[in-house]
Amino acid sequence: MISVKDYHNKSMEYTELAFIEKMKGNTDNASQYFKKALENELLAINAIESTEIIEPTYSVLLRSAATLALDCEQPRKAEQLIAKALANNPPDEIANELRDLYEQTNLKRHLKLRGISLEEDEMQMNLTGNSVGFGLVQSDEFLKRVDNASKMIYRIVERKRKKPFREKGRINKDLKDNYEIFVSVPRAASFSITLKVGVPNEQKSLPGFEDTSQIVDEFMDLISLVNTNKINELKDKINDNAYYRNFISLAKTIAPDGENIKQVGFTAIRNGKEKYSEITKPRNELPTPDYTDDKDTQKVKIKGSLKFADATHGESGVIKIIDENNKSHKVKVPEGMMNDIVKPMWDSIVIIKGIKKRNTIELIDIQEVK
Repeated sequence: MISVKDYHNKSMEYTELAFIEKMKGNTDNASQYFKKALENELLAINAIESTEIIEPTYSVLLRSAATLALDCEQPRKAEQLIAKALANNPPDEIANELRDLYEQTNLKRHLKLRGISLEEDEMQMNLTGNSVGFGLVQSDEFLKRVDNASKMIYRIVERKRKKPFREKGRINKDLKDNYEIFVSVPRAASFSITLKVGVPNEQKSLPGFEDTSQIVDEFMDLISLVNTNKINELKDKINDNAYYRNFISLAKTIAPDGENIKQVGFTAIRNGKEKYSEITKPRNELPTPDYTDDKDTQKVKIKGSLKFADATHGESGVIKIIDENNKSHKVKVPEGMMNDIVKPMWDSIVIIKGIKKRNTIELIDIQEVK
């Protein structure tokens, strides 16, 4: 007789094969392996239910099966498995993991297009969280994320067109006109809109891109790499330090705060199938660009008012923070952060993290305090 352990081990074998196929880009093969993995995990659950339910083994198996159900694009099945596990009063640590998984399940459900038709150069953007109602969202939560997602797309276009990083000034008019980004009317349920990258005049092509749909693909791939902290792969795709630093910093501005906005997701259609990308981690869990940290450096954190922003000091620019004791701090801003990240926070209360080298503070991260 096949045991619970045998079924579970078989499930893990199929899961490993699925991830290998997924990494190779063989999505159909990966899908088949995920289905077999789920089938075996469900058999393991049936086996333990027919004998004696033991915790935490039972809830761990249900959690594993729910995760596989999401991999198989079966969010309803995942919901049922999570509910069954929580109803059995699992240990607190596993219960919290199940609740986190339930939130991911909700995001998958919201990411489903539900009759919405997308073109190849379009993607759906979804916000879920306490500030999101039935077709309603707090305006600042929505507007800043749309604005910064648009900035990220334009930066991809500039990078692919081999443009030096634009540290100041507005985006080139010709480029903006040719790759204009359009936003649809918001839809109900979770807060959903469509972002569309306009087709260039006379079908001008980008280096490395056959059409504008590949700009959407690049954006979604980079978002996934940031969310999973795959820094080396991200650097391989963005091999310019300023563009690399800019993308991560902008990703943090659209990331969830964990309360008002819990998840930010994107959906596109490729070859008749839905493609997903999401940011589920709060900004403080997303990666920070590498900085030298030797014995001559000191990490600092300052809260104060941003009263000065100047991009004319060499390549990087300088900001001035007036702290709560009315003390002034000059902070050097690395290339890639001044125009898109720092300047919009002018005259706001911010928290900056930096590295102090002798009398100079180099900015690592900046966040507006609301």
